[in-house]
Amino acid sequence: MSKYPHVHISALQHFDKSDEDRLLACANDFWVHHPNAQKILLSVQMAMKTRNKINAPSMLIIAPPGGGKSALIDKMKMDNQTSENKMIFVTMHQSPNGYSLRDLILSEMGLGVGRRARQGDNITPEMQYKIRTENIRGIVIDEVHDALTLTEVQQRINLSLLKNLSGSTYGLSVFAFGIPDAAKVLRRDLQLERRYPVVSLSGWDNGPEFRSFVATYIHHLPLKKPTNFKDQVLFLKIMEKGDGLMDNVVKIIQASAMASILDGSEHINHRHLDNIEEIMANFNYALSISDPEAADEAGAA
Repeated sequence: MSKYPHVHISALQHFDKSDEDRLLACANDFWVHHPNAQKILLSVQMAMKTRNKINAPSMLIIAPPGGGKSALIDKMKMDNQTSENKMIFVTMHQSPNGYSLRDLILSEMGLGVGRRARQGDNITPEMQYKIRTENIRGIVIDEVHDALTLTEVQQRINLSLLKNLSGSTYGLSVFAFGIPDAAKVLRRDLQLERRYPVVSLSGWDNGPEFRSFVATYIHHLPLKKPTNFKDQVLFLKIMEKGDGLMDNVVKIIQASAMASILDGSEHINHRHLDNIEEIMANFNYALSISDPEAADEAGAA
């Protein structure tokens, strides 16, 4: 039997290493299943398997900064490596070359952004061939709000592209990720509003799902002593300090775990949470600030 039965088997290897290595292991990001994200992943999988639709099933996933979009996309990338139905991934703010959304998609498909494409030549046959031969069934667009908050002309171009990608010409399921403002822009176009149901990555409240997530996350950290999961106030402090945002919650757990290795307590306790801002600053972490009004406005738009 393990000397550390409170630690997941995947993290036991770190106990053979130095305290510094264990501390650094606590800073590693990893995926923990939770119901809100799991529903989205199941919807994505179903959409990717759907055939013979005039418009491929698509969706817009919204969350405030720090709401868990990046973690979910990373999970989708991991799943894509072993999936028969392939996706491509683009991020609107990743282009130092000033590429448009169209350019980014062409580049990710390996078609390049050459003079012919920029001059408006018909590259549809090449895209269709690539989609068919590589079984590309979907496209993930991160930071889609950056494509929808440009000049009016550029907005129209990108909105038209979102229609065409999921239409009969290409048949790609589009999974667009953005902040709540993205929903407002899409809803100005009736066709896009019908094609892109809006799904929100909701923030946490201090319920059983949140407590399960926190406990599972801590279970994967190489701490020598168990954290007291019977202490409901501990969970409440993590949730309140993190303002219910996924990124904040994870950073609070990571920073508290690292601090517990440094101070020798080897478990997360109230002293860490009561001084979490100072502890996080020591590890170059910062808390995101949620904007519930923006999410409410997007949902009501």
